Amino acid sequence: MTRGVFVTGTDTGVGKTVVAAALALALKRRGLAVGVMKPIETGVRPARPAQSDAARLRAMIDGEDALGAICPYPFGLPVAPLAAAQAERRVINPDVIRQVYQLLSHRYACVVVEGVGGVHVPVTPGADVSDLIVRLKLPAVVVGRTALGGINHALLTLDALRRKKIPIVALVLNRTQPVRSALARVQEKTTIAILGKQAGVPVLGPLHYEPGLDRRFRPSVVRLARSAVMTKLTGLVKASAR
Repeated sequence: MTRGVFVTGTDTGVGKTVVAAALALALKRRGLAVGVMKPIETGVRPARPAQSDAARLRAMIDGEDALGAICPYPFGLPVAPLAAAQAERRVINPDVIRQVYQLLSHRYACVVVEGVGGVHVPVTPGADVSDLIVRLKLPAVVVGRTALGGINHALLTLDALRRKKIPIVALVLNRTQPVRSALARVQEKTTIAILGKQAGVPVLGPLHYEPGLDRRFRPSVVRLARSAVMTKLTGLVKASAR
């Protein structure tokens, strides 16, 4: 493998980090040299750097790259990247992200890149996350919700990627909340069934709901990396590289 993959989502908080971390770990367990990257991250607390998404990605693969290489653009304010950058009077340069990615891609057989928010989240006044994916020339893995509203968000995201001619590896459906009622189970079942017919890409999941993920990130990722869903996803990622 000489390519990477870009993990994006239908929204914020859908599980991009846990999927990206599990995918990187699963690829590493299959004997590949794997790097990780979170080009832009907002809501980073300087007093708790180990709790950032970039640090968690690095920790899961026992990486040695500097956090500045994994995340060239960290911001403190938990808002959209463009607003966070403007609040700190900084400018996100997609060319810098591409250059850092290229450096990592020369070190590793595969680089798992995690996005920020959804594909239309602006990173500069004239470019959004989908433009960044195009610049990196990567295929995308989309993480979406199984809950009500997941169909619309997933189909809109897939359509946005196709408009930019970005190859789509798979749609991974994640439980972001517990499924406790009979109605919730019906909603989830119908979401999965409809997306399976209309997405036009492999639909994987649903992933198990993980309560207290912030406190149990490592064991949750380790468990997911061993799952049948991640075995299937790693196969699809490797096939996309070929």
